[in-house]
Amino acid sequence: MVSAGAPILIGVVFLFGCLALGCGVKRPPLPPRQPPLPAVVTLGYQVAGPSVRLSWQLSEPSAGELQGPAAFGVYRFRSALAEPVCDTCPLVFEKVGMVPYAGRKGAHFSFDADLDPGYRYVFTVRLETGAATGPNSNRVQFDH
Repeated sequence: MVSAGAPILIGVVFLFGCLALGCGVKRPPLPPRQPPLPAVVTLGYQVAGPSVRLSWQLSEPSAGELQGPAAFGVYRFRSALAEPVCDTCPLVFEKVGMVPYAGRKGAHFSFDADLDPGYRYVFTVRLETGAATGPNSNRVQFDH
């Protein structure tokens, strides 16, 4: 003889079994992980009159194919020399240019930017694609 609560008990056991084991529905597959983008190294600068030439290299050429076109993003922070220096304030960078990346081994890259007198400048560069962003380079800082 089956008690009146048996169908409810069977339903509860079935429900918890489905929750514990899964319902069989899977998520969409994850895209394959791309290797990290290489780091920009040896960022340097040379001021010539009203402009600066930034130059750099990559730590190594990109391993494998990059997703989409790749370029170096050039970022600048500037503040007036009349303003006091704040060592604890965050620097807010703005993108001031892009330099295409062709994936050449041992290649040197450069970017020229105009300068306004009376400002303190900080620049950094990083490799970017549509899907990923590499680490920031070292920063270069100078007064003009």
